[in-house]
Amino acid sequence: MKHGIFNAYPIHDWLTTDIWVANGRFGWDYNRLYDLYYRAGVPLEKQRVASPFISQALSSLHLYRAIDPDMWGKMVSRVNGVNFAGLYGRSSMMGWYSIKLPPGMTWEGYLDFLLKTLPEPTRRNYQRKLAVSVNFWREKGGCLSDETIKKLEALGIPIVVGDHSNYKTNKWPVRMEYLDDIDLPEFKELPTFKRMCICILKNDHTCKYMGFSLNKVEKKLKDQVMEKYKALK
Repeated sequence: MKHGIFNAYPIHDWLTTDIWVANGRFGWDYNRLYDLYYRAGVPLEKQRVASPFISQALSSLHLYRAIDPDMWGKMVSRVNGVNFAGLYGRSSMMGWYSIKLPPGMTWEGYLDFLLKTLPEPTRRNYQRKLAVSVNFWREKGGCLSDETIKKLEALGIPIVVGDHSNYKTNKWPVRMEYLDDIDLPEFKELPTFKRMCICILKNDHTCKYMGFSLNKVEKKLKDQVMEKYKALK
């Protein structure tokens, strides 16, 4: 304490370790699911309580078999693909961890191959998303920081930088063509065929990984499903 003021920082700035140290000292109440995570060998920084069916949770879906087998049984019986995701959600098969390009192929060529393996409705969905994204980057451009723009220019990648954006941001609209791949920390901000391949491997039908949000049709379908199954316990 200095001059009557505590030298402390807000709880929303705490690290994961800060929270558990405080919990150990003061005996706060908490979700006991974290005990099961700990017993299952999950590191503190990866312990996460959330919906098991969002894309970020697929890599940990297998944990339900260990921490809550009764719930796992219900999930397997009610949701198509749960067991497959539990088996392969941590692998490159579903777009997690390192995805390697098959020898002798470009990411654009690999994308074409992946699209040909899909049922027609699914293929058309991804093709529509890709077309929208390609047109967006050609006509409007995505908002990128000064630092990212300098990196693209240093690599000799052709870009057109606009002077203003309709969004409330300090970034600049950059028009460019799709790249095959790019080795930059800002990979997830840039248009590449590799990102589209990752969407397909993740079964990301809405292409959230590409920055898409639900369109009207997709939102309507989601609302219909939620309405149909809201009474299930």
